[in-house]
Amino acid sequence: MSRVLVVGGTGLAGRAVTAEAVSRGHQVVVAARRIPDDDAPGYIEGAAYVTADLVTGAGLEEAVDGVDVLIDASNADGRRASHVFAHGSRNLLHTAARYGVGRAVLLSIAGIDGSRYPYYRSKLLQEATYLDSPLEVRVVRATQFHDFVTSVFERGRRVGMLTAPSGTRFQPIDVTDVARVLLDAAEGAGEPGSIRTIGGPRVESARSLARQWKDASGTRRPIFSVRLTGPLGSTWRAGHHLAPEHAVDGTGYAAWLRAL
Repeated sequence: MSRVLVVGGTGLAGRAVTAEAVSRGHQVVVAARRIPDDDAPGYIEGAAYVTADLVTGAGLEEAVDGVDVLIDASNADGRRASHVFAHGSRNLLHTAARYGVGRAVLLSIAGIDGSRYPYYRSKLLQEATYLDSPLEVRVVRATQFHDFVTSVFERGRRVGMLTAPSGTRFQPIDVTDVARVLLDAAEGAGEPGSIRTIGGPRVESARSLARQWKDASGTRRPIFSVRLTGPLGSTWRAGHHLAPEHAVDGTGYAAWLRAL
């Protein structure tokens, strides 16, 4: 049994990682900017919670003290993303190294190489920061979560429709399947310094997935195809975010919908 630190453990991926680590019998510490109440939906019983800020460094020493391995599932939006992924990662890794943490696992995104999308460029910089650190590092890149793909469709809610990016396919993956791979890496699976890519069981068009969401949710809103502009749209239409050769045998989108 190891002492595992989950950074960003109150987010979608972080909660799944925390639950998986607790279920495997690890001592789990969750570091987050805000700690949930013990009756909140995101609170995982069996984990200890500490307040920490990657960018300012506040609380990091307490978070890493006595930790064997850290799993970074942190996230940020907009301009804060570059600060968290670059400066925040350096703060975390330097503190972890000083306190004798031996191993680190980073959650990243499939297909970010060569993309001009700012968020993806920030993730690439974060990967480089991890791989250059003195810790034994493993990076796990995942395709888009089921929840994220669904949120893309729901962006049209305000105008009474479901939005499906045209010319785009997705390979959605269940966040619990990602969590299992991250814990495997935390327990030593894979080569140190490696980058592993994983994807969901199936590649499907955005419109097909939107239709499945429409049927499962019972909404009567029409599906409207939109052309996503900018570097993210270009990356998606080119299929760089797909990894069919690295599909995991996990929960597909249809099965995930049935379980909601």
